[in-house]
Amino acid sequence: MIFSFRTQKYLQEMQAVLIDSKYKVFQVDFENMKAYVNKQDVYKKRNGKTCCVEHHFGKWISFSKEDVSYGMKKHTSYDSSVHGLEEIKSLRAAKYLKPEAKQKIVEKYLEQLNQTAIKTIINNV
Repeated sequence: MIFSFRTQKYLQEMQAVLIDSKYKVFQVDFENMKAYVNKQDVYKKRNGKTCCVEHHFGKWISFSKEDVSYGMKKHTSYDSSVHGLEEIKSLRAAKYLKPEAKQKIVEKYLEQLNQTAIKTIINNV
């Protein structure tokens, strides 16, 4: 666990038990064609609720233009008029990464982590 001291203390106080641990894409920058990958742990607290905690060693991983998909998403905007605030619903074009593309990015991140670990071990020997 690479968390801050406060996070570790909170998890101890709440008697949190690790349920799930996975790497996932948190942010996508379509201008620079990069995605931020980090590890997320899910803990179950003593009161039965769950909490998610991110680690402190995430990285920006580049991806190709072929991984980007286009679609439509619902959009709601608000406009003020004589009658008050009006809700305007519409569809907008959206860019997104498919789950397969996200998985490929996570695999690339894990590969970089493994290479870094191997280099560290070789340098220490």
